[in-house]
Amino acid sequence: MRWPIALLGGIFTGLGIWAAVGSGSFSRTLADFGPRNDHLVHDFGAASIAIGAGLLFAVRRTSWRTPVLVVATVWNGLHAVSHLVDLTEARSLALGVGEAVLLIAGTVLLGCLAAASREDR
Repeated sequence: MRWPIALLGGIFTGLGIWAAVGSGSFSRTLADFGPRNDHLVHDFGAASIAIGAGLLFAVRRTSWRTPVLVVATVWNGLHAVSHLVDLTEARSLALGVGEAVLLIAGTVLLGCLAAASREDR
């Protein structure tokens, strides 16, 4: 269970750092949903780094796994809902659908990991 948690932690952290330090590039590539809002992109970056750091800590601290995975699942699920609601606001429908599918798949994966980590106790 360590490697998928570490991989997801790295992805969340990497996306968060990108959003925090390169909001223009991040917005053009992944977050092109209307007028650019650097503050909102930076907020996403902060939340994503926090989730990623929690997941990375949970790789070694098994007592952290279930709570961090549950929080990550809820946050990612709500993020997916946001993308579904704003699907037609994306620069292209393909981008909107692609991101929504990835967010839903990530939420399912996080949920499965959360359930499995709960059973490991």
